[in-house]
Amino acid sequence: MEWIELENYVLPVSEEGRGIEAFDFSITKGDICWLEADVAEDALLFFKALATLVTPLAGTYRVEGKRLDFSRPDTLLRVKKSIGYITTHSALINNRSLRENLTLMRSYSDNTVSARIDDDIFELCRHFSIAEKVDLRPEKLEQADRRAAIVIREVAKATRLLLLEKPEIYLGHAGFFLYDWLLRGLMDQGVPVVFTSDDKNFVDSVSNRALGLHNGWLREKALS
Repeated sequence: MEWIELENYVLPVSEEGRGIEAFDFSITKGDICWLEADVAEDALLFFKALATLVTPLAGTYRVEGKRLDFSRPDTLLRVKKSIGYITTHSALINNRSLRENLTLMRSYSDNTVSARIDDDIFELCRHFSIAEKVDLRPEKLEQADRRAAIVIREVAKATRLLLLEKPEIYLGHAGFFLYDWLLRGLMDQGVPVVFTSDDKNFVDSVSNRALGLHNGWLREKALS
């Protein structure tokens, strides 16, 4: 069974994009899908659709065969909490410490107020050199540290799907080896991934599927 399936999906025109005409797309465990797009805004629109952050003009979104009701915020939230979303539009909550940002989703789902960071997440903070900064608010952090925190937060919740916008740019080449290591760990667990990238070596080494998004049309394409 497909983990996520979009059927006859139509997405609206954005400020800088073309929108996406009716398409079908599905993804399941183990899929690592590279998306090549002629307009960056349309690639982001596709990511938003997969993350249930935009309501389609038409079409059906299914999760493990069950139709998703966009009029039910509680149902949408359950799906959102299982999808990692790492793009230049991703952000931390400014009036919360880094520690609170990293524990807020867990606290919400568990109905607790604990600010204790799980050991595995704290270990990721060590790897990304932000363990000593977890009690600072985002405005006190460098951009690289904020983005590292977003990566950790989103990877930690990505049990159903991970969406990545150009990882080689998001953390910069200095941090890309950590990103690559983290991403490959998720792949080993079978978490499906959809990503954009201009790094051909990276694309060739991880992808087992490819999509083309050109002139508002989404199509499966052969890997080069």
